[in-house]
Amino acid sequence: MVDDLKITIITVCKNSGKYLNETIESVINQTYSNIEYVVIDGGSVDATIDIIKRHAHKISYWMSEEDNGMYEAINKGLKLASGDYILILNSDDVLADKNVIKCVVKQISIQKRQYYYGNIIKLKNEKTKRVKLFQVSFQQLLLSTHGTFAPHPCFFISAKTNRELGGYDTNYKYASDYDYILRAMSVSKNSGKHLNIFVTKFRLHENSITASGKINAERKKVLASHGYYRQPPLKRIFGYYLLWIYYKTINLSNNYQGG
Repeated sequence: MVDDLKITIITVCKNSGKYLNETIESVINQTYSNIEYVVIDGGSVDATIDIIKRHAHKISYWMSEEDNGMYEAINKGLKLASGDYILILNSDDVLADKNVIKCVVKQISIQKRQYYYGNIIKLKNEKTKRVKLFQVSFQQLLLSTHGTFAPHPCFFISAKTNRELGGYDTNYKYASDYDYILRAMSVSKNSGKHLNIFVTKFRLHENSITASGKINAERKKVLASHGYYRQPPLKRIFGYYLLWIYYKTINLSNNYQGG
């Protein structure tokens, strides 16, 4: 039965009081019932703990203690996860609607591949922009030089594949998610699938890692570790532009709306 498939959702947070309540409610209000929700807090001193406690009866497990960054916190959550597939949901993001997990599980149940990723909705100043994605391989994601085409907040990985990866590399402070997804695609020989489902609303704000630009230097280290700079220069150039032109083309009519 479809409901036999357990999905673990992990949220890590620290002083996330501004958005965390929305994040938690987007998970606990899902219409799919077999969800394990794990919240790992890094020792918050704002309203974060109060928000978690308010919803504790609907959270499978939560803890609060000092850590060495979000990827160490994610690894703590992964060790607790007992689901068949795992999604990392940032503490300032929300699931796109209450039926998302049910729709994703329906697709996963057809074949049970090693990873899946969906489309994303960018959320900026309370305006939303729906971003369509497409099937990419390890090589294509590498040549794109970004994680944009297989977004971390929309990435469901099988428990088996996660065990093979051994979690996130904590030597990275900002770009370990890009490295993790590249490694997932590599070890699974690209046996994943893009789902044409809008999974997550990804919040862009001035304090986010994406907006801060902190990720850029580390991204170059990730690229180097996966052999990007050993690729022929022409291949890197053409691969990059072909992918980004296609991405821009399929999203040409998508603009920020609402607010």
